[in-house]
Amino acid sequence: MSLRLRVATYNIHSCVGIDKQCNPERTLAVLREIDADIYALQEVGGNPVSSEIDQFHFFDRHLGMKAVAGPNLRRRSPFGNAVFAKWDIGAIKLIDLSVSPFEPRGAIDCAIDVQGTGIRIIATHLGLFPHEREQQLRRLGTALQTEEQPLTIFMGDFNIFGPERRKLRRLGAPAQLPKLRSFPSRRPLMSLDRIWSVPNSNIATIHVHKTTLAHAASDHLPLVAEIVIDVDAMAEKTAQNELSPV
Repeated sequence: MSLRLRVATYNIHSCVGIDKQCNPERTLAVLREIDADIYALQEVGGNPVSSEIDQFHFFDRHLGMKAVAGPNLRRRSPFGNAVFAKWDIGAIKLIDLSVSPFEPRGAIDCAIDVQGTGIRIIATHLGLFPHEREQQLRRLGTALQTEEQPLTIFMGDFNIFGPERRKLRRLGAPAQLPKLRSFPSRRPLMSLDRIWSVPNSNIATIHVHKTTLAHAASDHLPLVAEIVIDVDAMAEKTAQNELSPV
């Protein structure tokens, strides 16, 4: 038996669009266009929706999904990463990727029970400078190796392009990453946003979500992937891991 699910990563830029207006409802409309089972969002927050609600809780309320917040700093309201899923989220770990003196960064590492099948999501937003990213990749690599799972999905804004993208192989990325240009949204030139699975074979399709609304809502376009899960193979791998000596 196999399962198929849609995942998406999206740097929402604090809900500020190319018109410089903060419009959470517009960002929400883009998410509803995508209709994903799991979202990894970056740059959530900073601009509160109102005096009573921040952006994370706004999306939590309107998406009606299970949610994990991974704030890294405060800009008038908490600001950072978030994961939303249609299924229960457990075993949550927030990985500190901050490198002094740069802006605090982090990753959300969590397990999601998809109809009885456990998958691991690592959602992140890496820094702007190569030296900073080098240390962040090292920390993520350690996390990946010390808690191996039958299926891990990496999602996020990695701020990596050109020859540096080879370094993503340390995190299980395929040797040939597709060039999916998602930044800047008005005229995409760079492949900063990424989704891959470990093992790589679970990605069925992947594309940039290009609609009129998406081009306007943020400085990034969303990236969407279809994931295929062989339930029987996953169960066998899980059983082997449980039987392996520590």
